[in-house]
Amino acid sequence: MKYIVIGLGHFGSKLASHLTSMGHEVIGIDSHYERLDEFKDSITTVMKLDSTNLNSIKSLPLDDTDAIIVSIGDDVGASVLTCSILKNLKVKRIIGRAIHQEHQNILYQIGIEEVVVPLEDSAMHVASMLQLKNTLRLTELNEDYAVAEIVVPPKYIGHALDTLNISERFKLKLVGVEIAPKEGTLTSVFRRNFKVDMSFDPYTPLGEKDVLVLAGKIVDIKRFTDS
Repeated sequence: MKYIVIGLGHFGSKLASHLTSMGHEVIGIDSHYERLDEFKDSITTVMKLDSTNLNSIKSLPLDDTDAIIVSIGDDVGASVLTCSILKNLKVKRIIGRAIHQEHQNILYQIGIEEVVVPLEDSAMHVASMLQLKNTLRLTELNEDYAVAEIVVPPKYIGHALDTLNISERFKLKLVGVEIAPKEGTLTSVFRRNFKVDMSFDPYTPLGEKDVLVLAGKIVDIKRFTDS
């Protein structure tokens, strides 16, 4: 998989290095030459670029990237402007990094639906999460097992759990379903406004933004997200 990490401070550099060590192709971007030199051996590719410049952003392989993580932490204005440019360019997956509540709220307001806060989400956690499609959170129990929160894959929207047969087809345990608000509320990685249903009706169709909480082997979770 291919990722772009914009901002190689403490969080961004660790995330980019973790993803590279996992075998992914990573482009690390920063506006400081000294940071690029420091991480040139631990990140696939590093480059100096002004992420608040539209033409500079357009020069990146946006369509060939699985996700772009904006981890700028020392300049909230640059973070928000970068995210806004990426949003307007319709990048398929943008993950913003917020350094405080106000920053987080602004990112939500401009339509960034996935926001991580380093105090709550470590770089290693985010790196693990990014390996699986549609996965908002991945809690690894050990090297083999995990609990994952997965947005309902597009092919399963409108289908009932009874027809998916997750336990037999993928050997996964359904812990619960996080049901998205009906209208007008942004989805975020924290989803505090979601209703959690631990005994979801197997015959009720799944909604577009509903989240499945699944437990099992990481390889089986990946098999489900790739299906």
